[in-house]
Amino acid sequence: MKDSNYKHELKWLTIYLAIPFVIMLFLPFPVDLAVALLAFLTLSWCKRNLLLRKLGTENGRGNDTTFEFQKMKEFYKSIFSDVSHSTDYGQSHLRYYCMKCGNEHREIACPKCGSKMKRIGL
Repeated sequence: MKDSNYKHELKWLTIYLAIPFVIMLFLPFPVDLAVALLAFLTLSWCKRNLLLRKLGTENGRGNDTTFEFQKMKEFYKSIFSDVSHSTDYGQSHLRYYCMKCGNEHREIACPKCGSKMKRIGL
């Protein structure tokens, strides 16, 4: 079973490397970079859809593209947003507790005991 997975990944790696190599042989520099990037993104999208179809999900067919874009937007928003802000899902803020005395605070050092060690709680 593992050997089959290695062959599958080796096949995709060969495809990912061969297509840009061929593009770079036939097109001049600025154009080949753009076309190779576009080919890479297209291959990634196709591979993702293939995987989703094999898993039997609805999004594998690509019918609901607005839903996918909304999910992608929320994902990137959650990555680049500040940790101190709450998310759109209404999750609570992160809370920092002093490991020495248990006091909840957001400073570098605990205002109660002066310890800089803290743990995160949700």
